[in-house]
Amino acid sequence: MFKRSNITFIIVPEKGSKTFEFKTSTALVWLLGLCCVAVLVIVPFGIISYLDKYELTQKAAQLEQDKVLLLEQVGQIEQLEEMLVRLTRGNDQLRAILGTPEALDEAAAQPSEEAPYISFMQRLRWGHVHTVPTLWPLRGPVIRPFSEEHPSVVIAAAAGSLVQASAAGQVLQVGYDADLGYVVTLDHGNGLLTQYGYNARLLVDVGDYVLKGQSIALLDEGRGSRRPGLHYAVQEDGQFRDPSRYRLWM
Repeated sequence: MFKRSNITFIIVPEKGSKTFEFKTSTALVWLLGLCCVAVLVIVPFGIISYLDKYELTQKAAQLEQDKVLLLEQVGQIEQLEEMLVRLTRGNDQLRAILGTPEALDEAAAQPSEEAPYISFMQRLRWGHVHTVPTLWPLRGPVIRPFSEEHPSVVIAAAAGSLVQASAAGQVLQVGYDADLGYVVTLDHGNGLLTQYGYNARLLVDVGDYVLKGQSIALLDEGRGSRRPGLHYAVQEDGQFRDPSRYRLWM
């Protein structure tokens, strides 16, 4: 059997006051001492763990911000790549249209009756691109391509979209058509016309001069089974042409 031992604590106040005596077991004193030592050891570890957790939380927040910025930069890079592809395609189309300088000079010397595209090539040759319908009237896929039966294209877009002038010119005609709804026709000079149909509202009037990219109409909501889309036609020297042959960007 172990002999139980006690420890006595005596408190002696100053100036001869009454003393105080406390007795406790040795085991309890050892237990309290161990608890104090444990607290002194655990508390620093707890503080260190809290600081590490705070630092990791800050790093996680910073990494999340870096991730968002990286995703934005990736999106911008993809947009720039798409723009580069469009510009490269437009450059190739422009080169194909212009051809060699010798071919252009030879075509320019011929009468317009023998070369219906002469005015178009001359404009590009001398830098008058603003009067050539190279700008797509609005963003959207072509849901009906050019054909002999339908000498125009239909470009799908949301109802209410702004329709832009594909080239600078003067408003030749505006009005309502039973099949095409509100229609506006632009004259770009020298026998080159563009027509924009399936509109809900026109923003220009006959005689107005418009710039390339200027808003001229608002797209309608479609009729029956027809989804919202722009009727877009190009006419040169009295003949309808495929608008995609003129398109260089957008």
